[in-house]
Amino acid sequence: MNIFQQPLVCVDIETDGMNYQRGHVIEVAVLRIEGGEIVDEFSSLVNPGVDIPPFITGLTGITTSDVQSAPAFDDLAERLLEIMDGAVFVAHNVRFDFSFLKQEFRRVGLNFKPSMLCTVKLSRALYPEVAGHSLSKIIARHNLSYSARHRAYDDAHALYQLLHVMHRDHGEAAVFAAARRQSQLPSLPRHLTRAQIDALPNKPGVYIFRDEQGAPLYVGKSVNIRRRVLSHFVRDSEEYREFKMAQLVYDVSYHVTAGELSALLLESHLVKTLHPLYNRKLRRQRQFVVAKYEANAHGYYRLIFRQLHDIPSSELATILGVYTNRSKAKASVLSAVRTYDLCPRLCGLEKGEIGSCFSYQLGRCRGACSQKEPSETYNARLLGAFERTTLDAWPYKGAVSVSESQDHASGFIVDNWRIIGAFSSSNDGDDMQLTAYDNIFDIDAYKIVRAFFRDKHHTLSIKPHQSHSKNKPNF
Repeated sequence: MNIFQQPLVCVDIETDGMNYQRGHVIEVAVLRIEGGEIVDEFSSLVNPGVDIPPFITGLTGITTSDVQSAPAFDDLAERLLEIMDGAVFVAHNVRFDFSFLKQEFRRVGLNFKPSMLCTVKLSRALYPEVAGHSLSKIIARHNLSYSARHRAYDDAHALYQLLHVMHRDHGEAAVFAAARRQSQLPSLPRHLTRAQIDALPNKPGVYIFRDEQGAPLYVGKSVNIRRRVLSHFVRDSEEYREFKMAQLVYDVSYHVTAGELSALLLESHLVKTLHPLYNRKLRRQRQFVVAKYEANAHGYYRLIFRQLHDIPSSELATILGVYTNRSKAKASVLSAVRTYDLCPRLCGLEKGEIGSCFSYQLGRCRGACSQKEPSETYNARLLGAFERTTLDAWPYKGAVSVSESQDHASGFIVDNWRIIGAFSSSNDGDDMQLTAYDNIFDIDAYKIVRAFFRDKHHTLSIKPHQSHSKNKPNF
């Protein structure tokens, strides 16, 4: 078989940035190939309706004045669809060009869903022994002709020349086979190789995307590392966040875990310690605010607001709610005050120490502030008001080791909902290595462990923790 037996279009675009959701095409070139020959071509500057950034002008030579008299994309859309009709869309780093063109077509109400072929991946498959598969390196390596780099027509024509060079070097069957394999696989980021993906295990654990300098971009977890990593790149042309991240990924490292719980806890820990760019929900320890209770001199529970990290482990059971900030904490407490006739003064919403609160005078408080309601009645109603947000009581007498492996060879040490360490034993079981954690209460880890204790305890081995390591850390 020969890829030239089907219509192809070699496409290149120049854009005013990397963000296809907000960016625009400023130049486009399409060469239609049938039977290995160019049968039609189209090339034009495109007026994006905005100024061209200086760095784009420095790269391409295209200025704002150059595009001011050029047609807008909607004036070119029908012609572009016509020349590309029924052809395989061929581009270098095809997801980039496709994403911008798809967005431009979407803006004018047209659908664009071609079959695609990436010459970056073709080059990697057919020339695995060489370093670098950027278009500049490919042009130099194969001595392809051009007049101006980073201009759409010349780059598109370079791709046409490259396809012929590949057929000359490897033959029709090899090029077709490489193209066919590519179409059956998710679109990999331009800087990742198939070998890097194939090295990933089909096991539970955590993976880390890193950029060219080795800095962490994203930490994720899955019961199947390889499958989850590949899933990031299936919809990278539909979701800008995935698309942008894919452009930056140079490496993927991983940590295999015993199961899902270990992966969730390790992910949470690594996100908070590595601060990866694309993890938003868990990236940093937020300054959570808690509403906790303590008894006053008359035995009534009063609420106080504190930072979560200031609460000692011995007082975790007095926390009635955890909030992302003080405003949300007070809003939640105010709602409970109004619903359950609680005293706003005792709930920390009204100042004063002596006499009845203002709400009592309005008939909205039952008099706990001035001991007119029994403390036992008021305290029970207060606890009932926050029953759904109160932290669960720790169900064990002390620290426990939690493992997902049948031999209990690895896992985490948990005490009063705090992850205080991780353990792993040698193959012969004679020595256990312990790794100390921060020994602080973390709301994310609490939610993870509580959910497993409640819903998936049958998947866990939970034992009282007794350290027997030869290298005991100070927990």
